[in-house]
Amino acid sequence: MKKLILFVLLPLLLLIGAGLGALVAGLVPGVAIPGFGGGQQAAHEEEKQQDPGAPPTSKPSPPGSSIYVLPEFVVNLQTNRSYPVFLLLSLAVEMRDEGVRPTMAAQEPRIRDAMIIYLSSLTPSDLNGYDGIQRVRDNAWKILHKFVPADEVINVQIAKLTVK
Repeated sequence: MKKLILFVLLPLLLLIGAGLGALVAGLVPGVAIPGFGGGQQAAHEEEKQQDPGAPPTSKPSPPGSSIYVLPEFVVNLQTNRSYPVFLLLSLAVEMRDEGVRPTMAAQEPRIRDAMIIYLSSLTPSDLNGYDGIQRVRDNAWKILHKFVPADEVINVQIAKLTVK
C-alpha cells in the first residue's frame, strides 16, 4: 500500500498541483481565471485596446491635408558589438490643414527629443521586419500626440528607415 501511495498517488498529486498552479499563474494560453494571475497581461491588453496606434498606411488623405516632414534622425542604437550601429529615420506627418504647421514647427524640438530618447533605447533586432517598423510608427504616433492635439494629426509615415 505504501508503494502505491509513493509511486502513483504522490506523482499524480504533484501533476495536478502543477497544472492548477499554471492555470492560476496565467501560463496556459487561452484560459483565464477571473481574479487570479494574468493581471499584468489583462492590463496590457486593455491598454492596447485603448490606443490602437497609428492609422493604417493605406488610409487615404482627406482633402486639404498637408504633409510636414521632420528632419532626419540619426541615432546610435543599443548593441553589444564593439562598433556602433546607427539608425537613420525620417518621418512625414500628415496634418489636418496648413494651419497646423506653426504648431508642428513650435513643437518640433520636443518631438525630436522624445523620438531620439525612444529610438536610442532600441536594438537592431527591435527593427527587424514589419512588426519592428510598425512598432516605431506606433510609438512615433504616440509621441506626436503628446505634443500636438490628436485631431490635428491625421497620420504618420516613415519616409526613410535605414540601419547601418
